[in-house]
Amino acid sequence: MRLATKTALVTGSSRGIGKAIALQLAREGCAVVVHYRENEDEANDVAETIQDSGGTAYVLQADLTDVSQAIRLGEEAWAVTGGLDFLVNNAGVSHKTYFLDVTEADFDQFSNVNFKSTTFLTQTVARKMVETGREGSIYTVTSVNGIRPGLGLSIYGATKGALETLMRGVAMELGPHGIRVNTLVVGAIETDMNQTVRDNPDLLKTVNEGIPMGRFGQPDEIAAVITDLLASGSYMTGASITIDGGLLLMRGYGKNKPYQKP
Repeated sequence: MRLATKTALVTGSSRGIGKAIALQLAREGCAVVVHYRENEDEANDVAETIQDSGGTAYVLQADLTDVSQAIRLGEEAWAVTGGLDFLVNNAGVSHKTYFLDVTEADFDQFSNVNFKSTTFLTQTVARKMVETGREGSIYTVTSVNGIRPGLGLSIYGATKGALETLMRGVAMELGPHGIRVNTLVVGAIETDMNQTVRDNPDLLKTVNEGIPMGRFGQPDEIAAVITDLLASGSYMTGASITIDGGLLLMRGYGKNKPYQKP
């Protein structure tokens, strides 16, 4: 119960990495706001799991393609908890689109969800922390594709790379207020986003061969790291923690080839 009396908002926590983080924080005594975009039943299941174990959970909806809803989410989460200690920016969208096929709609979806809404949600929560003198911690989940390009992931990677730069600047500005701001650079984690890869034995073999640990990571492995960091009250800020099974140490996978229109 290292996080008893603490409160957290975890975006995109109805499933995947966000769900694992929400459950792990709750196991340590943290009251958690479970955020979802579409599937209310999944979010309620996460909240009920927390509540059945004696924890405290709240469920809030927001579509992060709309920045006004991201701001509302921050305000509502602050209100229902009486003040947030932690913000975990986990929600994001990812899909492969070759650069020459990227549409304005693709660009807007990636930039609005991954970057713009994350920016203004963070601002909303940080403002309230500063106004109330509440020290806290903000973590943003980014991607190895924000550090190293991936085929068909140029725009996605650009938004995650933008978050890396943004959050280092935010860490500088919020440091005097005792607010720590860091990022988690994650690799291939077993979630719905990469189900098609895991359903293709040949492709899965290729991907695993590009990871020194030889496998996808599990959401619980990400949750364990961030929970330990939040519980430590660390002096660390402006840092990027890489959790990728060593993927960035390798040359990557996939061979570039001339464009062919679908």
